[in-house]
Amino acid sequence: MTSRRQILKAALLLPISSRSFSVEQPRLEIGARGNEPVIVVTPWGQHVVPTIDTYIDIETYRTLRPGQAWSEGIPIDHRLREDYRAGRLRLRRYPWRVMDGIYVLGAQGQEQQTYLVDTGDGLILIDPSLETWQDEIVAQIYELRYQPSDVRWVLLTHCHIDHSQACHQWRQRGAQIMAGEGDAHPLETCNSLVESWIVDSMLAEIGRPAPAISERCTPSPIDRRISDGDVLRLGSVTLHSISTPGHTPGSTCYYLARDKKHVLISGDIALHNGRHAWMANPYANWEQYLAALEKLSHFTLEGRRIHFDVLLPGHGTVDLEQAQRSVDETLRVVRTLVARRAAGEQIDWIDVYHWNWTQGVVYAPEGGGR
Repeated sequence: MTSRRQILKAALLLPISSRSFSVEQPRLEIGARGNEPVIVVTPWGQHVVPTIDTYIDIETYRTLRPGQAWSEGIPIDHRLREDYRAGRLRLRRYPWRVMDGIYVLGAQGQEQQTYLVDTGDGLILIDPSLETWQDEIVAQIYELRYQPSDVRWVLLTHCHIDHSQACHQWRQRGAQIMAGEGDAHPLETCNSLVESWIVDSMLAEIGRPAPAISERCTPSPIDRRISDGDVLRLGSVTLHSISTPGHTPGSTCYYLARDKKHVLISGDIALHNGRHAWMANPYANWEQYLAALEKLSHFTLEGRRIHFDVLLPGHGTVDLEQAQRSVDETLRVVRTLVARRAAGEQIDWIDVYHWNWTQGVVYAPEGGGR
């Protein structure tokens, strides 16, 4: 999972500490809250807010002709990345507004996402991410004309360090920490499930010795353990929990209705256009993950089938519509991976745009037919 590795390598090159964060000069905006992102239409007609990686994939798909190798798109990749680095290509700047009361926060230039939800009676901070980025997160909360003290709840989709490392800092500020039952113990003990499988490999790759676990993960009590089907009523917002183990034992997605749209907060479980969770770790469970995606794909609430409109993933591109398509595509990809692994193939990752191109998949507008 290249982009996730890049995120963690960039963070690990900075000093590791558990310092408290502060912002001396809050940035206040007048007018609408949040920056306006660039919205791109996919080859199948879906409106998304892309990362640079997805933007390049879309442009490569549009530019290549049938019979050309995906590698012939490398010049497109190089040109667009250079335009992005030089500021000629602007895609999104944190914080940005998804819809009324829902915002995306994060470190500029990264695809790791934290979400802020205004409940009318305090804020929900979803996956606060790494400690080293908290000054930026706090500055963005100020920029949205809120206060850090407005954060009453920190909600985790799963326990991995790139989503959870800073939660203890928010608890010190008075926020309640909530996480799936299966991930509560790892968060409270900082065991290897939280971070050693990825941090150790990243540090080795950049030639740094691995610090003691206490220097890179601070245990945080979990104030509420969430089970499948729990209903979280936080201010005016109602969230429905969907237990989706496999990536971690306690991975949890959350559903809410907002602005007449069905919104899925998916963590790493389902991402844009079939991108899937990174599973190359000793405790990942492919069968559980596949079952979790089947559950999401056929999610019902009070006997009514829910088709997701908006996808808020832990990484990458945000779907502003047709989110159900990304859930179903992720299910298709993981089914393929599970079948290939069962046949003895050593595989744990598919790069979906590239994979579809090599299979001759032609995207069709309005519905994503092939």
